[in-house]
Amino acid sequence: EYRHVMESIYQDATHMRKLTQVLLEFAKASGSAAGLDISLVRVDEILLRLPADLAKMNAQFVVSLQFDELPANEEQLLVLGNEELLFTAIKNIVANACKYSSNHRADVRLAFAGSELVVTVQDAGIGIPASEIEHIFQPFYRVDESRSTAGFGLGLSLTNRFIKLHKGHITVSSQPGQGTLFTIYLPVAGTA
Repeated sequence: EYRHVMESIYQDATHMRKLTQVLLEFAKASGSAAGLDISLVRVDEILLRLPADLAKMNAQFVVSLQFDELPANEEQLLVLGNEELLFTAIKNIVANACKYSSNHRADVRLAFAGSELVVTVQDAGIGIPASEIEHIFQPFYRVDESRSTAGFGLGLSLTNRFIKLHKGHITVSSQPGQGTLFTIYLPVAGTA
């Protein structure tokens, strides 16, 4: 039991160190891509990291991946950006989906739509009231039903800014009691 607790503390500390490094890079970027390590990033490879990473966070978390018919040209799976920032952004949404779903499951799908890659994250959680959706990307804002859950409400605000740094955007649709669907649109490298 002691060993398990110590491992958990170590993993949390490691995660915080990584997150701190990411946030320092983000602060250095001052709202633009300048100063960040920018490269060509394969979105499918980022998504493939999610199941194991979320299982490390919580053994009950399940991430189901589905790739729609993807382009034959692998270059169309590339976005220009920072791999860790992009991974952190998508992981934040997927972690929330697992956290707030009664089955702790997130269904993640990747599709290709012309000049954009589209990542959807669906959960079976409590949903978000329509009146709250427009506020969820504001710093420190928390949906009423989740106020008892630990955290500072920074996740979705940072996630939104990280996606915007990659010239992408996020939409949200939700029905209370029926779950939430986040859709992330990212321009294929060279098309933004």
